[in-house]
Amino acid sequence: MVRGVEVVRGDIPWSVISSGRVLATYVIGSTKTSLIPNISIAGSIPIATLFTPALDVEYLKLGRPTTLDIIPTTPNGIPTPALITRSALITSKIPYLVVDSGSYVEPKIPRVVLPSRCVGGRIDLEQALPPGTSEKLFNEALSLGLILGSIADVVLIGESIPGGTTTAMAILYALGFKHLKLISSSMRDNPIEIKKAVVEKAVKRLNNSLNVFEVNDCVGDPVHISVAGIALGVLQSNSYVVLAGGTQMLAVLAIMGAVMSSFNQEKVIHATTKWVIRDRGRELSEFLSTYYPRVTLVYSDLDFTNAPFEGLRLYEEGYVKEGVGAGGTTFLALTRGVGYDDLINTIYDEYNRLVGVRNA
Repeated sequence: MVRGVEVVRGDIPWSVISSGRVLATYVIGSTKTSLIPNISIAGSIPIATLFTPALDVEYLKLGRPTTLDIIPTTPNGIPTPALITRSALITSKIPYLVVDSGSYVEPKIPRVVLPSRCVGGRIDLEQALPPGTSEKLFNEALSLGLILGSIADVVLIGESIPGGTTTAMAILYALGFKHLKLISSSMRDNPIEIKKAVVEKAVKRLNNSLNVFEVNDCVGDPVHISVAGIALGVLQSNSYVVLAGGTQMLAVLAIMGAVMSSFNQEKVIHATTKWVIRDRGRELSEFLSTYYPRVTLVYSDLDFTNAPFEGLRLYEEGYVKEGVGAGGTTFLALTRGVGYDDLINTIYDEYNRLVGVRNA
């Protein structure tokens, strides 16, 4: 066993994960669903959520955002989980790239841009994406996944899309998984009734004949369909996939299953954080056991109880929980030889540096 890594179900291919060729990808995109009041705290005010994906990956790459001179935080100052991801990448030296499937703000860093990139609409009021967009995004992402899988034995896929837990809920509901309490939240108190009302309005536009791409065009977003495409491409290249995220990755699995029911579950690892497991661990495990029984579920067991910064200690109270591939990137870093204490100390140092940047 590796300190800081816990297996909920399934088996980890330790030799491949620890010594194989590894590549991390972070898919960003926006949905105007994040503008619905009180549905996301991935920004100081609702309009700020549209900037969060770009700011996240600018910080990931450059150590500070450049589009705006602010660090992505919640309204009460809790730092983006990209802090954890960046620290894990620094300590592990895992190579990574950013994939833009439709960020409202174009980040000022090198990235792979899907040709059909598109900002998602507010799903309670309008179509998520123009007709045909989801299929185009999927096929473009599939092609990218085939390339990534040919150069790496393990490909991690994380995401940044404020409002994504709500669109994930809508995708799952529309595909027949009507478990509205499956989905976690960046908030300590999940606004489940608000999300439920949004999903119910969105799915009224559906009819029973819709396929998975039409479903996503109607009630989804640009990110989940793109993550699913990359993942299936990687699997077709006979490499392993690490779905690095919380309950949103259940929507990714549902899309994958709808497109290709026979995908190789044994080469898929769903890696998240202990804060997601604490919130929705039973639901996650039951969902996987029922629908994707050969997918492995693991989590990173970071503990900020005694952190010297209140912004990190608040993670232990149920805020934020996951994002930008934090749990999965931590999992990879720890399994590839990074010491738990070294990673924690790097997180603290990075947080301290961020406070200095913010106050400069």
